[in-house]
Amino acid sequence: MNTLPSSLRRFYAAPERFQGEVVVLDGEESHHLVRVLRLGVGARVAVCDGRGRDFEAEFQGVAGGGAVLRLVGRLDPWGESPLDLSLGIGLAKGDALEAVIAQATEMGVKRILPFLSARSESLTPERAARRLNRWQRLAREAMKSCQRSYLPEIDTPRDFRAILAGPEEAKLLFWEEERSGGLQARLQEPRPASLRILIGPEGGFSPEEVTQARAAGYRVASLGPRRLRVATAALTALALVQLAWGDLV
Repeated sequence: MNTLPSSLRRFYAAPERFQGEVVVLDGEESHHLVRVLRLGVGARVAVCDGRGRDFEAEFQGVAGGGAVLRLVGRLDPWGESPLDLSLGIGLAKGDALEAVIAQATEMGVKRILPFLSARSESLTPERAARRLNRWQRLAREAMKSCQRSYLPEIDTPRDFRAILAGPEEAKLLFWEEERSGGLQARLQEPRPASLRILIGPEGGFSPEEVTQARAAGYRVASLGPRRLRVATAALTALALVQLAWGDLV
């Protein structure tokens, strides 16, 4: 395998678009390659499947409405944290949650779990589907720009009670009303095999929800004495756990 050359433009194709040594990009990625970047036949690019496979490829032309790439070599996986990290995030206004999706992807999160809670925004199923498509697109763009090999999984929004359950070894909920401290000591413990962290919506968690989380095995911590916006709180929490247990050095 070879390291990803920084000069290669990077594209994403879903695993099912790989057929032997050929991959056909979807309409959006094809438009970017052909119309925006105006790459010519024979141009070398990088393409990933979002599941850990990266390749160097050669642009062969357009067929059936998609840009056709011929795989010419395997590239080393890149940009993945040793910490298996899931982020549960309360539904917030569009711009705030979109910022969280992009930043969480850049910070190495493996799974993003939006949830509905007592103080979160509510969504109809139709709006939820539209926003999920938007979130997935933002995650793909962030994955390409930060040169990760894995695309985070993004769940459809679920109820807070459902989001509490999970297979992770360690679980943290960040709550602005928590005053007992202890986060620094917690982060000095050995790295867990997997971690789920929860960040509330703009109105925060209710005391009842925090009680439910404690009963489900979550440790509760604060991010300091100031109230942080949703995107700021999520990025701060992710940076802290990646510094303690991940790949921030």
